[in-house]
Amino acid sequence: MPVRGRRAHLRYGCAVTLTGRVHVVAGGTGRAGTVVVQELIARGAVVAVPSRNPARLTRLEGKIKSDRLHGYVGDISDLSDASRLRFLMADDLGPIDAVVASLGEWWEGSPLLSLDPAVWQRIISDNLTSHFMVARAFLPALVDRADSVYLTLGGIASVLAVAGSGPISVTGAAQAMLMRVLAAEAEGKAVRLHEVDVYTPIVTEDWDGGEIEPGWLSGRDVGAFVADALTPGFGGGLFLQIPEDTTFRRNEV
Repeated sequence: MPVRGRRAHLRYGCAVTLTGRVHVVAGGTGRAGTVVVQELIARGAVVAVPSRNPARLTRLEGKIKSDRLHGYVGDISDLSDASRLRFLMADDLGPIDAVVASLGEWWEGSPLLSLDPAVWQRIISDNLTSHFMVARAFLPALVDRADSVYLTLGGIASVLAVAGSGPISVTGAAQAMLMRVLAAEAEGKAVRLHEVDVYTPIVTEDWDGGEIEPGWLSGRDVGAFVADALTPGFGGGLFLQIPEDTTFRRNEV
C-alpha cells in the first residue's frame, strides 16, 4: 500500500483539465466544499451541489458564476431523498464521474464525561452518519464506472485526540474506518477512493477566524489538492494529507 501522504503522479497546483466530467460535491456550500467547487469549475468540470437550504445554494451560485454549476434542493441525510437527487442529477447532467463529501463542522465544548447526550447524537449525525448516507446513495453509481472517484474530506482531530472536541475526534476516526471498509468492499472495482485530511484551518477570502498563523492552508491550496486527486490517472493511496510535512500520520495497516 502506498505510504500515506505520498502523492504519486500528483500535479498539485497545475491546471489539469476535468472538462466534461460530472462531479457531485456534498457539502459544497460550506467553507471547504466551496473551495473545491471553485477549483473544479476552474478546471472545466460540471458540478452538482445538493443542499437543504435554497438560500445557501443561491449564495454559492452568486459567488461562482458558471453555467456548469448546478444546485439541487434536497436532504442528503435522508436516504430516499439522497437517492432521488442522485437519479435527478444523472438525468440532468449525465453519468456521475466523482463524488466529494465535505460534511460536518468543527465543534468545541464540554469534555466527553459531561457532554449532553443530545449534542453527542447531533454531532454523530452531522459528522458521521451523513458520510454513510452519501456513500450509501451515491457510491453504487460509481463502483463500475471507469475513472470514477469517491473522495471525503477529514481533519486533524481524526488522528489527534483533542480535549474539548471529543465528538469530532471520535467521528473523524470513525469516518476513516468507514472509508477503509468501503475501500475493502470495492476492491477490484473501477472506483478509486480517497480521504484527504486537511491538517490546518482553511483560510478563504472571507476568513473571519482571527489571526492567521504561518503555514495555514489557503482555499486555493485545498481546492487544487482535491482537484488533483480527482483527476483520472492520479496514483495516490486511500489516505492523503495536506500539508504533507505534518507529524500526524494515520497508521496504514
